[in-house]
Amino acid sequence: MIRGIIIGHGDFAQAMMNTAKQIVGEQDQVDIISNTGQSCSGLVQIIERSLNAEPKSEIIIFLDLPGGSCTISCYNLLRKQPDLNIICGLNLPMLIEFFMLRDKYAAYDLVSILIKKAHDNIFKLGRKNGTEN
Repeated sequence: MIRGIIIGHGDFAQAMMNTAKQIVGEQDQVDIISNTGQSCSGLVQIIERSLNAEPKSEIIIFLDLPGGSCTISCYNLLRKQPDLNIICGLNLPMLIEFFMLRDKYAAYDLVSILIKKAHDNIFKLGRKNGTEN
């Protein structure tokens, strides 16, 4: 099973996890990291501890935004470990898909599926060319 690390500003990561649990049930092998009160170097240390907790497991890291301290911290790690699977711009459909598929795919393959799921679930609600979305 692929481990997940959800990193975000404030309570974002915990709120996403709590909401996903309401839909798909309790999930294990997921670490939640907040940037609250952390410098970039502090975040790097926390993320490294999470990565090293089970060094042989596959991991996907989810970030809330493609910028800011969370992303900068992961980018610094990516320089040392270029094979990390890091996705910026987490949304709820992506996280639910991760939980549903993480025991069926390799992390590298699952990343593209998750990004497509996220994109496919962003749209303007309403009629499009006379049909419902």
